[in-house]
Amino acid sequence: MKKLLLIAATMVSVVAANAQCQASFTYTNAANVFSFSDTSTDSIGTVQAWLWQFGDNTAPSTQQNPQHTYAACGYYAVTLSIFTTSLCNSTFTDTVFVSQGALPSFAFSVDTTNGDVTFNGSPASPALIYNWNFGDGDSSAVQNPVHTYDSSGAYIACLTIADTAGYCTYTVCDTVVVYIAPANCSVTWTNMNTGGQQIFTPQPIDLNWTYTWDYGDGSPIDQAIIGTHTYTVTGTYTVCLTVMDTTNGCTSQFCDTVSVAISCNATWTNQSIIAGQQTFTATPLNLGWTYTWDYGDASPLGNGFISTHTYAAAGTYTVCLTIYDSATTCTSQWCDTVQVVFPSNCPVTFTNTFLAGNMTFTPTPFNPLNTYVWDFGDASAPYTGLLANHTYAAPGTYTVCFTMTTFQGCTDTFCDTVIVAGVGYTDYEGGIVGVVLYPNPASHVISVSYTITDNSDVTLEILDVSGRVVVTRREGNLQPGMHRDEISMEEFADGSYILLLRTETGQSRIPFMKN
Repeated sequence: MKKLLLIAATMVSVVAANAQCQASFTYTNAANVFSFSDTSTDSIGTVQAWLWQFGDNTAPSTQQNPQHTYAACGYYAVTLSIFTTSLCNSTFTDTVFVSQGALPSFAFSVDTTNGDVTFNGSPASPALIYNWNFGDGDSSAVQNPVHTYDSSGAYIACLTIADTAGYCTYTVCDTVVVYIAPANCSVTWTNMNTGGQQIFTPQPIDLNWTYTWDYGDGSPIDQAIIGTHTYTVTGTYTVCLTVMDTTNGCTSQFCDTVSVAISCNATWTNQSIIAGQQTFTATPLNLGWTYTWDYGDASPLGNGFISTHTYAAAGTYTVCLTIYDSATTCTSQWCDTVQVVFPSNCPVTFTNTFLAGNMTFTPTPFNPLNTYVWDFGDASAPYTGLLANHTYAAPGTYTVCFTMTTFQGCTDTFCDTVIVAGVGYTDYEGGIVGVVLYPNPASHVISVSYTITDNSDVTLEILDVSGRVVVTRREGNLQPGMHRDEISMEEFADGSYILLLRTETGQSRIPFMKN
């Protein structure tokens, strides 16, 4: 009966919460860029999450005040759902009219062996009708047609797009130069991607031919059999290879597109052969990148693709690799922990359990004849005893060290970090707003969306129920605005965890379940 009353009370509380908040928004339109402004209210709490659906089957947005561009003219139902700190949710829908869709454009590539031209029209939308005029009397109604010209020449190809409701129509034209080469010197190429650098290999290779490469980014023409080129901007480029066989008076050209994604994301691996010495190797190797290492022990920074460092003491260290690519001004940082172990005749470790603000430490080996001295890492007095119980005054990350001396006179010290977490969800000042973790409970992957108001390094940590950090991820020098990270939960045991998100000036905690 008490459970039924509790459920009824909860339902009444939820109904009251839903009545106290109201989702709403306004919008403006400038050259087909719609700017939406959240005007939602909550009489008790504040809005902590937003979900916008723009009515055109595009991805939703979780920003508070997003912008959106529609591909086609017409009427669209825009829906805003809000979620507040007082457990209230509300949804509001309004209709917008788009009088100007996205302007059309198209790219094409020419196959010189048979006159085939591959056209790619944009924008892509199921709400658009496509009509091609290839300039030779033929037409097509698909978005990305392949058309065969019967002879070499220059053709005016035009793409007309219209929305299915008939609100607007646009046309764009371009000159397509078709050259069908004689079969005896036709050529193609393949490419290999090594980061921003592309290596192009022609097929076939004939030492009597002249090979000329146009990489499609405005760079100078390259005359080489095997072309090597470094792109500095992410994008899709049309690369054309022209070959000339002066012996037979034959010229052939082959063009195709290549997609380039410029990124300097890197990780590292480590290997220890000599006690206390760690060799770190970055992945991948790029000769145009600068590699900087922070070994986590207050020693001078290291550099280089491979770096070797000797630690003075055993322990767990957080090692951070910072990558900088001067060609693309790309900067990235990746951090992970490394365990440094020195041989000992009496090696020791400890485990810890965190409950209601109290941390309990248990040493291994557990022997009443040994002497144990504990340093809890919070400037409190050392404690001597087999089992240690300590209450920390504030949440945080502490380095705990204990020294064991056996009755035979062998001494060893072991240090590790522990996390003292607060209870429940706390949103601190410091520029963190709108933190959302989903799904909760999680099974495979959690997605974390958060918004920061200032430039800051951001650290995401997952803590288990004992307060131990089991996952650390760092993002360097993030700009103000919304950011999103995904963390795999495949290797985690079922149970309760806490996500700790920290900036340079604040932190937030969100408890969640893994099942």
